[in-house]
Amino acid sequence: MARPRLIFTTISFSQGLLLLIKSGSLIKEIKYLASEKDLFSYLAQLEQKYSPKPIRDEISFKEEKDLFHRYFKGQPVNFNHLPLDFSQGTLFQVKVWQEAQNIPYGRTVTYKELAQRINHSGYRSIGQALGQNPFLIVVPCHRVLSSNGRLGGFSAGLSLKKYLLALEGVRL
Repeated sequence: MARPRLIFTTISFSQGLLLLIKSGSLIKEIKYLASEKDLFSYLAQLEQKYSPKPIRDEISFKEEKDLFHRYFKGQPVNFNHLPLDFSQGTLFQVKVWQEAQNIPYGRTVTYKELAQRINHSGYRSIGQALGQNPFLIVVPCHRVLSSNGRLGGFSAGLSLKKYLLALEGVRL
């Protein structure tokens, strides 16, 4: 049976672009890109990775676009119903990503708290799993902070993490 063709769309916001990629009805990736130049570069990488190459499809992303437009206007949005393709993660990563989805809009937890929620003793490995999160914002790893209240890391850059937290009304 042939795999569904990959489709993509982009959503512009004040800090750059979000690239959304789907296979069938499942979202495979939501990636931050700082510019159109980054988009073209990343699409070239995808062409090397997938065959046939992903194609732009605006219609199939109507719900996601509506949700993200509301989110970037500062409205509380729950993305948990979106179907995500977790097949690219390890069992541990998926467990961490799914638990991170339970962090409410506008709230934060620490890496240590997230580790405790899944009965895991190593919070550094929580950070490593979140660093591999392919679903920016929908799996809200930006809501996870260091125990001292500092930002910690963020695969899309700390300035974007600060922006997302401020958008959600989190004061640091």
